[in-house]
Amino acid sequence: MVAYRKLKTAFGKAIDKGWRPKKIVEYHNTPGAQGVIATMEARLQEKLNADYSLHYKRDLKYVVKWWVSYAKQNKLLNLELREMDKFIVKKFLDDSFNTAKTKKNIKVMMSALLRDAFEEQMLPSPFSRLKFGRTAEVMHKPFKDVKAVLDEIYLSDPRLHLCCMLAFGCLLRPHREIRCLRWGDFNEDLTRISLSGDMNKGKRNRVVPVPPYLKEYILRFKATSDPRINIFTGTAFPYNPDFFKLLWRKYRAKSVLLQSHQTLYSFRHTGAIRVYEQTGSLQTLQQVMGHSNLQVTLTYLRGLEVQQLSVDDMPTL
Repeated sequence: MVAYRKLKTAFGKAIDKGWRPKKIVEYHNTPGAQGVIATMEARLQEKLNADYSLHYKRDLKYVVKWWVSYAKQNKLLNLELREMDKFIVKKFLDDSFNTAKTKKNIKVMMSALLRDAFEEQMLPSPFSRLKFGRTAEVMHKPFKDVKAVLDEIYLSDPRLHLCCMLAFGCLLRPHREIRCLRWGDFNEDLTRISLSGDMNKGKRNRVVPVPPYLKEYILRFKATSDPRINIFTGTAFPYNPDFFKLLWRKYRAKSVLLQSHQTLYSFRHTGAIRVYEQTGSLQTLQQVMGHSNLQVTLTYLRGLEVQQLSVDDMPTL
């Protein structure tokens, strides 16, 4: 009896201090039930066979790997879809990742793998009710003196320099559109680039003019007329998806001109600002940027903090 009272007192003190007994949950599949891991792996295979970017496919594979590892450690290997709720998902995200932005990204990819399965079984999705705090946006800061930065990059690596020139002069995206460019994507006199839908983010055919100064520079790299040859590698194959990231990292480490938040994409953003300042046309900017609709372009301009109103546009007395 004395031992019981001591245990009761100790238990009460622990409860008062915030301790709670750890709940260990073991799940066992019932006949016909659909397991979370089996579903994720099946949907992952479907995504890997579909027309998505290599970067997206790689991230999906990591998400499945992280979930399986977490499930092993927390005895959730047999977790069924009907048993998965927002509390389980939130604990996985909180235990595995540090920032709200990363948690949001992982949540989106988990949802992409499991959303259809929840709908097919007419189960509520745990992802739609899972919210995280808003994170501050970090934009790719544009360049004030883009030529000086380009000159510095040329001394670092001519291939990176050409990539940056194309991002600025033609507003192409570096890691897919520029990296995969072939000589056949240019017209005969190098005044126009034509991208098919499978080469750009918007999945639509896109035609971009090449400025005269950029045409003269591109001619220095042209050693063949074979339309199948990649303009960077000189073979039928492009560099790996992380190639320009690596070159940029090496350049950044020794640069004396780069400022905080200036990235490879800053060249595209700087070019976008120049186009808008020169034309004042959202439709023109939408075309050269390859945006799917005008709303995307408006959002893009707001992200760059481009002033869209002048003093003359404001009301007067």
